[in-house]
Amino acid sequence: MKNFLYTYIHLFNRRCHCAFYACRISALLLSSVLPIICSGQSIGNWTFNNVLTGTPGLHNVVSLADFSSSVPIHSFNGGTEYYGENGWPSGAVNTAMYMEFSLTPSTGYQLDISTLVLTMRRSNTGSPAGSGPATWSLRSSLDGFTSNIASSSMTLTYANYTVTPGSSFLNLYSTTTFRLYGYNASIGSGGNSRFVIDNITVNGLGYLLPVKLGLLHATLQEEKVNLSYTAYNTEANARYLIERSSDGINYVLANTVTEANTAAEKNYNYIDDVASLNSSSELFYRLHTISSSGTHTFSETVVIRKKIISARIKIYVTNNQLHINGAFPAEGIYHAVIYGINGQVIINVPFNASTGNNAFIVNIDKKIPLASVIQISNSKGYLSSLITVNR
Repeated sequence: MKNFLYTYIHLFNRRCHCAFYACRISALLLSSVLPIICSGQSIGNWTFNNVLTGTPGLHNVVSLADFSSSVPIHSFNGGTEYYGENGWPSGAVNTAMYMEFSLTPSTGYQLDISTLVLTMRRSNTGSPAGSGPATWSLRSSLDGFTSNIASSSMTLTYANYTVTPGSSFLNLYSTTTFRLYGYNASIGSGGNSRFVIDNITVNGLGYLLPVKLGLLHATLQEEKVNLSYTAYNTEANARYLIERSSDGINYVLANTVTEANTAAEKNYNYIDDVASLNSSSELFYRLHTISSSGTHTFSETVVIRKKIISARIKIYVTNNQLHINGAFPAEGIYHAVIYGINGQVIINVPFNASTGNNAFIVNIDKKIPLASVIQISNSKGYLSSLITVNR
């Protein structure tokens, strides 16, 4: 349990960028049942001090915050608050009447929204005081503004309404728009039907998207291996290393690329010339990624099976004996098959070879035509060549 708590707390703090003591251990113990979201920092703030522009976070931009065109009057009051006046429905939500604001992550980043704090009131005029919308609700573009994230009554004095939108507002890669609706409006004698907003703050995190890699593809063409892969959410100074192994255990660097900039998607190709690797019947490739922060990740391994290189093995027939000499890439059972020019199998001789140089003499009881072809093979590859027959 102690190790579990340490790991969870470490990951929690790293993701949320908040101090260790900001979240209680009791909350962590409940996290398997109830999701815990740190408040993070402000990633959008609108003060309405004579401006509709907002202040973004480090890794995002924000839109203007304004009432929809269906609200007849939009105006600042005293230079410190902003209101939309008249037209608010006396009953349920009118989806054409709202206050709207948006947040957009910068390229290569994502947003986690933890809370929204809305400082607002209805009009304090009228007899009795308190005209305007008595109820508010918040919706978002994630579901096309169809359902409430939160709703509550609204008083004629300012109050801070804190909304926790939930896990749907984590890992946001594109623009998210919010709409704030006022409804259940009433107008007292001499009152103004105003929805008044003093401040909107959106808290959360904006952080760099992790580099994601598509599958590593490898194909063999003659003595060259064509390798390709796709990188998503690239970050400058990340490195992609193609590594090669002849045994699937010990890897060497075949190629490296240093990312120059951020992009949603980039494709890479590399041709590995393996003509000199005659002793390897199998080649293993993997993609090793090093992020700009030093994090290492590895792809799944791709296996290429090479044909045995004919230049390393010599074969000839003399005095009813088959001579096989040369370097074999791996220990195991091989077959020597001699074909006539019509494709008919004349002999099929199995033999055991060890890794490295071998020399075999196999007695044969059939006459081998002067024009013949021999194939040496195991389960992983083969070579074919003409053989020399001496009478």
